[in-house]
Amino acid sequence: MTDFKLNVVVAILMGVTTSSLAQNKAGSAYSMFGLGELQNKATIQNQGMGFTSIGLNSPYWANSINPAANTEVGGYYTHMFDFGIYYNQTTYTTSESSEKLSDGGLSQMSYWFRFNNKWTGIVGIAPFSKVGYSIQKNNVVSSQGNLYNVKYSGSGGLNEIYFGQGYEVLPNFTLGANLRFITGSILHQEGAVSTGSQESFLVSQRTYLHKLNLDFSLNYKIRREKFAINIGAIYDDKTSLNGNATTELSDIDEETIYEEIDQNNDYTLPQKAGLGISLVSNKFMLAADVEFNEWSNVEMSDVDKLNDTWRYAFGFEFTPNRQGLLYASNISYRLGYYIENSYLDIDDTSFDKWGITAGLGLPLKTHGAINISYHRKFNGTTSNSLIYETTNEINLGISIRDLWFARKKIK
Repeated sequence: MTDFKLNVVVAILMGVTTSSLAQNKAGSAYSMFGLGELQNKATIQNQGMGFTSIGLNSPYWANSINPAANTEVGGYYTHMFDFGIYYNQTTYTTSESSEKLSDGGLSQMSYWFRFNNKWTGIVGIAPFSKVGYSIQKNNVVSSQGNLYNVKYSGSGGLNEIYFGQGYEVLPNFTLGANLRFITGSILHQEGAVSTGSQESFLVSQRTYLHKLNLDFSLNYKIRREKFAINIGAIYDDKTSLNGNATTELSDIDEETIYEEIDQNNDYTLPQKAGLGISLVSNKFMLAADVEFNEWSNVEMSDVDKLNDTWRYAFGFEFTPNRQGLLYASNISYRLGYYIENSYLDIDDTSFDKWGITAGLGLPLKTHGAINISYHRKFNGTTSNSLIYETTNEINLGISIRDLWFARKKIK
């Protein structure tokens, strides 16, 4: 199966200028590597602020990245439900061609609740990684001299189900932990059809993966009369995923010629650490994150070299007057920016992924809000025959707040 992966690397990313780009499944072409394109499970509010979240301690929405930053969420309310969907359109560009494709689905769903004044919890589900590519390469010469039209495709991905808790151990100092169950399957396929006969074959590899993992976080708040400074940190140790891979070779009649099932331990998540800081007042929030992932200490069978990654993110939110009589003064306006280098190094070529974001928080009379974010993302490069991807993405979410199980006082 290693030969199959190497064929995909060479044909798609190094030889794409000699073929027609024909991605029929929306997603990053670079999702062919490893676990696919890793997703950020930040809420739609955080997405509008450049995906800043590590050091954000907002009373108006739950933090899905740092559960230690949730002790002041809700204020009067004890429960909060968030649900979000997305739609995007990506343009794939090489030195010779380009194509646009669309995609959409669930972006995140979470439920925050309060045990008591010092102890909060959050449960949720969000995409962890996504695989989606399908590229046609024509007139490939085999070792026997025959010509084939070859299609490389991939689909699937992993989801993350998480349960986070935060407990205020000292005034303004909270510790948190996140229990995560990562599960899903990834399918890679290579189909070839001879141009001179009806000869064809399809090689498929479906990998099932799962892992129960625990990460940690903390949050510290410095209070002043008119504002507060919030500092947050997250940490996750290096983790190997469990699973197995089924490799199958079939012919033109879709009859299986060969099948093999192997235990698969090629997929590993790197050690991760992040630090965030924010400045919060009644009208505005300023936030900044930095995150490090030690990919150089991870081995991946389909890539010779992996780069350590650094992600820098900056966000801003402004709300004119949350208690104002005019509806426009209650709206939250958000802007953000982030940049990170890719962990992939393909034929000594590396590249960055970066984006700009904007968002709105539209309050509802029913103790909630509608949140909208826009994300303009840039990924890859056309250097050295690689692919450059630009994405426009819209996220729409609803946040519902309520007070449950409160005892009524009888006077």
